[in-house]
Amino acid sequence: MSLSIDQIEKIIEEIERLVDPSSSGYGRLLNWQNPSDPFWHYGIGLSNTHIFDTGRALCPVERKEAKFVTGIEEIAFEPKQTIERLKQALHVFATWEYNHTGWNSEHLARLIATDQPRCYQSIPIWMLCDLSPEGDHKTAHKIFRDYLQKVNPAISQ
Repeated sequence: MSLSIDQIEKIIEEIERLVDPSSSGYGRLLNWQNPSDPFWHYGIGLSNTHIFDTGRALCPVERKEAKFVTGIEEIAFEPKQTIERLKQALHVFATWEYNHTGWNSEHLARLIATDQPRCYQSIPIWMLCDLSPEGDHKTAHKIFRDYLQKVNPAISQ
């Protein structure tokens, strides 16, 4: 899905309308699994009722059942910084082609929240997807970092 500048700006307005900094999910890396779906889905918490789905839709969704991704506490950005990174990521990745293995919701959500464009679900087939052996997308980190250095260096690290 390719988003226009106008669509991106409308999504950013919706993010700003839905965020609740007092909620436990705000700015956190979250995941969930839909019934009868073998894949985990990833996103960034906006509040206790809304998540930004970093998958094919690239939009906020109402979802109350999601889990905090554990094991990232040492590398995760502060929630406010994560939300700012999310908004900037829309400008960078709105035209990227989504697929289940090479560039997906886990890659994007982890890049936003931890600066690692990693998908653990793709590790078993990394060589078929042009990923690193760790499941990292090979160019997303540099492209995002370069963009952030131009527009808002404070959220690049």
